[in-house]
Amino acid sequence: MNVADSARLAAVLDAAGYQPIRDDIRAFEPLFGHSGSKADIRQLAACDLILVNTCVVRQSAEDRAAWYVTSLKGIKELNPNLKIGLCGCLVPEPERDLKKQFPHVDFFIEPNRPEKLAEFLSNSKSESRSSKETGKNSKFEFTSDFGFRASNFVTIMHGCDNYCSYCVVPYVRGREYSRPRDEVLTEIKGLIEQGATDITLLGQNVNSYKFGFASLLRKIGAYCPLPLGEGGKPESQRVRAELVIRFMTGHPRDMSDEIIETVAALSYVAKDFHLPLQSGDNEVLQRMNRGYTFEYFLGRVEKIRSLMPQARISTDLMVGFPGETDEQFENSLRTFEKIGFTMANMFAYSPRPRTAAAKMPDQVPEEVKQARLKRLIEVNREILINRSVQPQVL
Repeated sequence: MNVADSARLAAVLDAAGYQPIRDDIRAFEPLFGHSGSKADIRQLAACDLILVNTCVVRQSAEDRAAWYVTSLKGIKELNPNLKIGLCGCLVPEPERDLKKQFPHVDFFIEPNRPEKLAEFLSNSKSESRSSKETGKNSKFEFTSDFGFRASNFVTIMHGCDNYCSYCVVPYVRGREYSRPRDEVLTEIKGLIEQGATDITLLGQNVNSYKFGFASLLRKIGAYCPLPLGEGGKPESQRVRAELVIRFMTGHPRDMSDEIIETVAALSYVAKDFHLPLQSGDNEVLQRMNRGYTFEYFLGRVEKIRSLMPQARISTDLMVGFPGETDEQFENSLRTFEKIGFTMANMFAYSPRPRTAAAKMPDQVPEEVKQARLKRLIEVNREILINRSVQPQVL
């Protein structure tokens, strides 16, 4: 989601005449550890504008974002004309005074609001230099589409209505909103016409897409007809042979039979399912407000594999949720043996502002959470190796 959001922000900058100083921004990461070269520091300090797009889904992500932004204070001291923008989920996070915490930041942009960047650039005196160099007009109108990006991520919905007790997403990304189906299809069509062969549909919960996720998947083939070159299929059934449509993330509760059967039937849809389990214990799942039991989750997995034995199923697993006992943790451990995930994102619970879980009693000590996380990772790796599957741990 952040990659897609960043692409939208980059498109606004492109339209305003800005150019990136380097294609791979990760080259500057050593600077934030104070080990970068003087040449890299000078190059970064020569920027007119730096944006930091943030995530706060876990404390580690929030800490990393704050670290980057704080580190830019020294860069701005070298170039007082530099404008710094803080974007993404850190901006609307509850109970935070960002201007006080980051006084060197010039402006703040909430998620899904690229037009605010356009407004800032249009009114900013610092844009004049970039406009003269590029020959582009500094005054431009924001539109919903600044051109199709190479990232090939298409956001079909944003926000979330589930209010899982540990999750801050509804508070920072807002309530669930589904983009109109024709608008989504037009964007996909444009990507395909430009040669895209691998497109990922994004949403906090694509399974609850208002206009029917299964219907959208079917429409992609009919709406974007491209000849296979042989076979004589009707125009409405022709899809570029190498086209692959992926999607993430889906909520297990809303993974309907229709969606599973549609993915199985459509050759251009990847047989990849990311289903965040979060816990293998029913009591913990209930306190998390997940809306399903482990048995229901297992039934969804069995349905997928009955139709698509080759399907890859990944998940998210959390340890140390408030009140989690040793026995409940063991139940989560056993899910690896019962299900055999292709990949798992494993992490320790961290309290998030305003969430119900942050106020729950029996918070698990940090040392216990870290010990459980270490064991969870070890068990998963051992099972994958024994099954001759290359471990993929994030």
